[in-house]
Amino acid sequence: MGCCLSAPDAGGELDTVSGTHQFTIRAYSQTKGIGSGKSILSRYFTVDGRTWYVRFYPDGYAPNSVFVAFYVQTLYKPHCRAVRAGFTFQLLKPDGTVGYSRRSDRPCSFDRRCNSWGFRVFVTREALEGPELGVLHEDSIKVRCTVDVVNSCRKNRGDGGDDRRASVAGGAMAPQSDFAANAMRFLKSGRAPFDVKFSVGGTVFEAHGLVVAAQSEWFATALYGHGGEERWAETGLPCVAISGTSPEAFEGVLHYIYHDELPEELTKAHGEAAMTRQLFEAADMFLIERMKQMCAGRLRRFIKDDTVRGIMDLAQAHSCKELEQACHTFLGRRRP
Repeated sequence: MGCCLSAPDAGGELDTVSGTHQFTIRAYSQTKGIGSGKSILSRYFTVDGRTWYVRFYPDGYAPNSVFVAFYVQTLYKPHCRAVRAGFTFQLLKPDGTVGYSRRSDRPCSFDRRCNSWGFRVFVTREALEGPELGVLHEDSIKVRCTVDVVNSCRKNRGDGGDDRRASVAGGAMAPQSDFAANAMRFLKSGRAPFDVKFSVGGTVFEAHGLVVAAQSEWFATALYGHGGEERWAETGLPCVAISGTSPEAFEGVLHYIYHDELPEELTKAHGEAAMTRQLFEAADMFLIERMKQMCAGRLRRFIKDDTVRGIMDLAQAHSCKELEQACHTFLGRRRP
């Protein structure tokens, strides 16, 4: 992760693509105590065809810091080019106006060496929680992150630069990538047949092997590891029997894999607290770390006098230090 800021490239016209992501940090008081250097992640968002997310450090980036930290990070893939981007973090009041804001003074280089930049010293916890900023409301904080990706339009050196500038001037810029949306639409259309089945508690689910394997090392090993290719060739459409989770939780896992979000309708239908616990356990079982962290964040909301011990046991059983620390923090505050 970076903290110093890189200088913008000179000698060319600049074109900027901007995107904004707004989210809410709920149960803020329960995020404190997870430990310095540990962060809470936002949902993914897309700017200029690249996936980004925000990291919030409630106990600071460095040990014994009195400041909270915010970073923006890109999911760097080998085929993605390095990009330079500026960023702004704004804390919003309940009426939507900006209570506090900080902006990078120059674009930063997001590449293989450093794909995360931000503010280690963003604002003190005392100021964040105080009445002057007015951004903490009902134990929640609204955050707006804006990312400005800077593209350099080089002068003509015999490489088509004039044509590109003409396209920019004429408004013929290529739109943002819709690869992910198109892929999901195609998979859901039924034109790409399912090639694997999973039997969970008597319920059979169908899926696309490459899709689930790409999101989970558990599925990758079950379907393609240890001679998996030969088994597929011999049996055609395999059916993998799975124990240790419920059909409802497995349905939630597939929903996350295909939609990159938790299954809201399923969670509400089966009780948010109980279903979130099942999803947390399933995410850990299938080695889907981001889903596990998202579930852990929701479980923090349910830490109460009569649930804290059970949630702590759950966190310890599944090696979730952040959730365990949140339980310890709750118990520490409860003591006289």
